[in-house]
Amino acid sequence: MKFGKNKDYKKCPRCNNKCMLSQDECEECGLIFSRLQFASNKAAKKKIRHFDTDFVIQTNQYPPDVSWWKLLIFTFLFGLVGGQYYYTGKYIKGGIMSAMFVYLVFCTIFNAQIIQMSGDAVTYFYLPVGLYALAWVVSLVYVACKKFKVPVIVDLPRDKEKK
Repeated sequence: MKFGKNKDYKKCPRCNNKCMLSQDECEECGLIFSRLQFASNKAAKKKIRHFDTDFVIQTNQYPPDVSWWKLLIFTFLFGLVGGQYYYTGKYIKGGIMSAMFVYLVFCTIFNAQIIQMSGDAVTYFYLPVGLYALAWVVSLVYVACKKFKVPVIVDLPRDKEKK
């Protein structure tokens, strides 16, 4: 009797369809899994900046232009300001983390004035700070376990298409 997950299948990064490990192509969306080796985060960042996310795939198979070590260091050192999100091209999440960092600095500067407020209001005032710290720890764990999703575009190089 096996305990744990059955690893007879893999998930397609484009449509999340369950595919057998022996399959070369997703039967739902037609993604050829061998093309993931040509995935590019740099091209995905350009598309995201121009709000053209039709062909952007979120995957935890890191492309050659994303270093896991750099991502881990950015998450640990600059994770409170959203460094891991800016590095991978998730600019909206990075902006939210940066805004929460400003809120954390605000709470730190005006700590004495906040404590003088009535009892329940202080609890609700610091609740976002706790959630913010939890989000940083969760993203750190995701990066360390290589489960952090990176936006990529699967595109063959021009010289490979002609063959």
